[in-house]
Amino acid sequence: MSTDQKNSAPAEADSFIDLIPTEAHMAPVADDEATLLLERSAGVEGSLAGSLVAETHGLRRSRLASAAVFLAAISTVLLVWGLYTGVIVKNPGMGVLRVARVVIAVAVAALLSSRRPLSGTWLKAIEYGLFGSMVVMLGISEYLVSIDFLREGDALGMATYIKNGVIGAIMLMLLYGAIIPNDAITAAKVILTMALVPVLSFALLMEVEHPELIEDLETMRSAEHAGSNAISLLIGASLAIYVAHVLNGLRRELHDARKFGQYQLGRRLGVGGMGEVFMAEHQLLKRPCALKLIKPDSGADPLALARFEREVKSAARLSHPNTIAIYDYGRTDEGTFYYVMEYLPGMSLHDLVGQYGALPAGRLVYLMRQVCAGLAEAHSLGIIHRDLKPANIFVALRGGEADVAKVLDFGLVKLTADPNAPELTTDRTVSGTPSFMAPEQATGESPVDPRTDIYALGAIAYYALTAKLPFQGTTAMAIMIAQVRDPVVPPSKVKEGVPEDLERIILRCLSKNPDDRYPDVRTLGRELAKCSSAADWDEDRAEQWWNSLVQPVAAPVATT
Repeated sequence: MSTDQKNSAPAEADSFIDLIPTEAHMAPVADDEATLLLERSAGVEGSLAGSLVAETHGLRRSRLASAAVFLAAISTVLLVWGLYTGVIVKNPGMGVLRVARVVIAVAVAALLSSRRPLSGTWLKAIEYGLFGSMVVMLGISEYLVSIDFLREGDALGMATYIKNGVIGAIMLMLLYGAIIPNDAITAAKVILTMALVPVLSFALLMEVEHPELIEDLETMRSAEHAGSNAISLLIGASLAIYVAHVLNGLRRELHDARKFGQYQLGRRLGVGGMGEVFMAEHQLLKRPCALKLIKPDSGADPLALARFEREVKSAARLSHPNTIAIYDYGRTDEGTFYYVMEYLPGMSLHDLVGQYGALPAGRLVYLMRQVCAGLAEAHSLGIIHRDLKPANIFVALRGGEADVAKVLDFGLVKLTADPNAPELTTDRTVSGTPSFMAPEQATGESPVDPRTDIYALGAIAYYALTAKLPFQGTTAMAIMIAQVRDPVVPPSKVKEGVPEDLERIILRCLSKNPDDRYPDVRTLGRELAKCSSAADWDEDRAEQWWNSLVQPVAAPVATT
């Protein structure tokens, strides 16, 4: 690891908030939203400690699905071969067994490939059921064919078929040891059972169904042949156990080696177009954080990497509590770029509105004043965000406080105070999110300034207050044209009960002409503080709202 290469660290085009976890990416998966929120707000170190367990759970499911597909394919080939050679016609019981193998393997593969959540207990049950059914049916097929050979007095045919059964059992044991993630002790228990089950099922069926043929069986099967089979099974089982032991050790070493400088990776929080975000922990400080990795193949795009570097450097200059904190960034010896930021339990404003509906006016004012405070520092340093949107405003549980607003994603910032700043996107280039883009940003005809962000704040407030976008269209171009041309529909005509003073502020922010907007975010914040609804929401109300989500859950529900 080379953390001294920070000056050549990369840049990125997508935002951290785009990588905030969804249910499809969470590990473990929470049973409901309240549990998920509780897990995010507590037990962070526990999630790191259980990261290997979570990884093993996902790996077990994918590997078990692969094994089921493999067994389904092999069983299908054996079924077709049995029909071709006439074995199934001669012995219909063999046909039933081979069809059953195909059906079981296909059913397991379909279940594991679906999106249905499965606990660790269920996965273990499916694992034992799949391999257990295969070895039991192997023993039954040995019994059925041996009966025919015994009745015909064909010692060579019986010995050959039993040897084939031994080979089949060894293949199953090796498949289990190589594919299913287990420690050596667990693997040994299952593999040794797999070695014994065909033999025991064969012997039991012979004793119950045809005791009169046992003497003939012993006569036809030499001690040397029986001993050879037993040794082969023992060697196969030992090899399968050793393979499981080696692979499990390598998997643990890989997990332990997933460190970036002083940061140990935990479970993955999300994935985006350029990279992944992982839960992480500083090994010395034991501080939970989020670590973003940029995919190595993204390094071929100099513009994207330059944006990533600019995002990190811009955000790192900011120290306001309502701005995402950047702890570190660098590049590994292998060329993987990363940066480390504070971990934020909570949800984005976009998710908050999407899941719980439009915000009360008081809560909107409470959050927007914090956003204005965070942007004030950025603007004072000549940093224009240019991509403000609900997904980039995070409503966090932070430092014992609820509803702490955090401004994220500085990948499209414009450094107006730095004449030497690289032109990664020029002032005349359209960049940003159409639904929250100022007219001058949409046309690219005039330089952006702090009032460009103020327009976006107006659009964000409109959306949060009404759960509707101020301008809509079927394409990005149609939305940008509407931003430039169409008058905005007042929020009070979209939703009843919108305070007049708050509506007036939002409409001024959404003025087409930058000169008609508030001159700066500090002025906007002061105007918001004067709203009649400003006193309707405070820290106590915020804490009550969040507690109403998590209190019914006694503890995080985690799958193992």
